Formats: sequence, structure tokens, C-alpha cells
Amino acid sequence: MTLGFIRPKTVGELLEVLAEYKDGSKIVAGATDLLVQQRNSKQVEGKPLYLVDITGIPELAYINVESGVVRIGAATTHRDIARSTVIQDVAPFLADACLTVGSPQIRARGTIGGNIINASPAADSLPPLAALSAQVRLVSKRGSRDIAICDFFKGPYKTVIEPGELLQEVFFKVPKNPGNCSFLKIGRREAVAISRLSVAVLLDVDESGKITEAAIAPGSCLPMPARIVRAEETLTGKVPDEETVEAAANEVGEEMVRVSGVRWSTPYKKPVICALTRRAIWKALGVDVD
Repeated sequence: MTLGFIRPKTVGELLEVLAEYKDGSKIVAGATDLLVQQRNSKQVEGKPLYLVDITGIPELAYINVESGVVRIGAATTHRDIARSTVIQDVAPFLADACLTVGSPQIRARGTIGGNIINASPAADSLPPLAALSAQVRLVSKRGSRDIAICDFFKGPYKTVIEPGELLQEVFFKVPKNPGNCSFLKIGRREAVAISRLSVAVLLDVDESGKITEAAIAPGSCLPMPARIVRAEETLTGKVPDEETVEAAANEVGEEMVRVSGVRWSTPYKKPVICALTRRAIWKALGVDVD
């Protein structure tokens, strides 16, 4: 396969390139999954593939807050998100998730846009983004469109992005209670491990201790990012106790089986995702449990 390399300097130049080459181009930033993807590529033999490097476009790497909305450029690295005082203040569980991605070297190169576009069910950033009701902005020569993060995916490693489109940014509203959140992950090792299971929880708690809003998004147990509405409804309107939290956690396990079916890993995954969710809910409430 013939590979070409293009390095535009502005978003305008980039959109021109994408419009010209469409299916024959592939955007790269950190390129941490590039070799794996090329090995599995079904690109037509003899047709050149152009790698379009966006790391020379500074206008795609940013973190800012405008009118209560956090905006993160697609080329922003996991390291920059994990270190950002803005993210640590308004969505600390997203910073925690980005801090678990790969190794320090991977975090320094890999980008939030790449993590989203790759559409891996095990992507660490996706559960917090789903819990935040984040949206992505896609731009092309035809214009722009915003899509809810959970509607952006068609299945594992499949998205709705069209030829010629660029994922420009991901954005979300600042949560009411940023401190009432958590992200927990289980891997085969403490570090440099793909998530086997993960979960993100975001709660809105009033002065009486009642949960007024809840967002629960598991990772690595569903084909694509989703919020577990039944679990959220179990918590909403209640002052949490052990019974309520346990019931909400069990709803996550039930949803995993309903969507993904019973597999060889289910006897392990179902009780573990329930336990992980229970811990994540209590952690979001400021309670550490075993």
C-alpha cells in the first residue's frame, strides 16, 4: 500500500485536504493506534492512502470555558487534560480517566479526539463524556453539525462521521456539583492496561442530601457508550442508602446482560461491574468503601 503524508497548517487547509481525498485520507494526531489499524485495514490495494497530520494546527488544541460550556479541542492530549486546572475544577473524573490512558508516553501523544474517533468500547474518556452529556462538533467544507456523544457511535469502532468531516471539538456544560463525580477502572495491571471494566458517575445532590440528578455510564461492558437510565432513576429523588445504591448498581449489571447477552466472561463481568458501580456511586458521594 502506498502512503502519502500531508501536514496542513490551518483548519481551512485541513478541510480542503479532506474534501479532496475523502475516503483516501486518514487524520492522525498522536497516531498511537495507527500501525494496528493499518494492519487491519481493508484499503483497496494500489490506491494511495494519505495520512493527514493535524499536530501542526494549534487551533485544534485547547481547553476553555465559555458561558458555562467547557470546550476541548480534538488535538488536546490526554496529558494536557489530566493536568488542566480547568478540567480538575469542573470535571475531575474526566481528568482521572485521561490519567489512566496507557503510559506517560501515550498520554503525551494520544488525543481526546483520537480516543473518541477510534470508538473502542474500552476507551477511558468515553464514560465520563457520556455522563457529562457531552457533544462533539463535526466540521467540513459543507458546514458543521453537533452530535450527542452517545449518538456519535454506530457500534464498536464505528461512528457516524462522514468522509470529508473533521471532529473539531468535544464540549459539555459545567456540572452543577462538579465534586460529586467519580471514575473507576479495572485492568489486568495497575498501569499501561486496557480497561476491562470501568464506570463514570456524576451526581447532583441538594442540601438535604437527596440526589436530584444522576448520570451513570459504564465502559468496556457495552458495544458503545451509553447511560444506564434505570440505574439513574433508581437514585434520583432519594437520599442514598446501602439498599438504594446496591439496587442502582445491580441495574447496570442487568443492562450489560440485556444489551450484550450472556458470554463466557459474564459470570466475572456482571458481579464486578455491579461492585465497581456501587463503589463509584459512594465515591461520588464522598464515601470511600471497600
